[in-house]
Amino acid sequence: MYADFIAGWAAGGAGLLVGHPLDTVKARLQTMNIYKGIVDCMVKTMKQESVYGLYKGMFVPFLSTGALHSLLFAGYGAGLKFLHPGDSNVMARKDLPMSDILIASICGTLAQVGPVIPVELLKTKLQVQRENVGHFSKHSQNLYAGPMECARETVRTEGIRGLFKGGSVVFFRDNIGYLFYIPVYEGLSRYFRTHNLENTYTQLFAGGCAGVSGWISVCPLEVVKNRMQADKSHKTISPKQMALKIYREEGLRSFYRGGWAISLRGFVVNAVIFVVYENTYAFFD
Repeated sequence: MYADFIAGWAAGGAGLLVGHPLDTVKARLQTMNIYKGIVDCMVKTMKQESVYGLYKGMFVPFLSTGALHSLLFAGYGAGLKFLHPGDSNVMARKDLPMSDILIASICGTLAQVGPVIPVELLKTKLQVQRENVGHFSKHSQNLYAGPMECARETVRTEGIRGLFKGGSVVFFRDNIGYLFYIPVYEGLSRYFRTHNLENTYTQLFAGGCAGVSGWISVCPLEVVKNRMQADKSHKTISPKQMALKIYREEGLRSFYRGGWAISLRGFVVNAVIFVVYENTYAFFD
């Protein structure tokens, strides 16, 4: 299981480096109505806040993303090891029943979903800040200078529970999204393998498709989650109330705002994640 843990850490870190700017764009498109699309959001963000604006909220994920992916893949590996005690190496995993892949995916999801909630909350709050705030400059009382101040202010105004706002949405989002994630990757990998097409390029493609399928399946939940976590009113609002509010004010299409950004990010990030994971796992196994 230690190989899954190490490989997951390396894969999570690699995915974060290539995908955070698009994650910021996705969060802004889903919480603000001032952008025309991906390019408009990126251009305006860099023009108003420099390239740093695209990397807002990265510090907390930088410290935690490796650990969270380690928990995901370690839980996945533990599930497979429990179901198949003698088949822990990378080659033995390639032809396990897809039902077992699904069960192991659920194990991985449950292992990481608790810690991911406060990380997502801090990241989202920082990403949706549009004003140009330098690390060492005086800033408005309505802004956070960094993740520690964001966490302190959240706890001060909302209590510890404030760090877990939107937690129920994250729980359902991850449990649904990860049902597509690893199984789609494994399914495509098996297809390419049976046609003698298994190589780095097909790994990248399978990982990218896994990411897109996982994220598109939960895009409405991601919109609701981001709106709840970005809300500064400190009012208690349930996911159902937020969903109805979005629908009444903006219509059904708003639940897929940022869909192109989430798809593009999902493909790029997870193409990298699975290639790094597979190679790191094979090295340490």
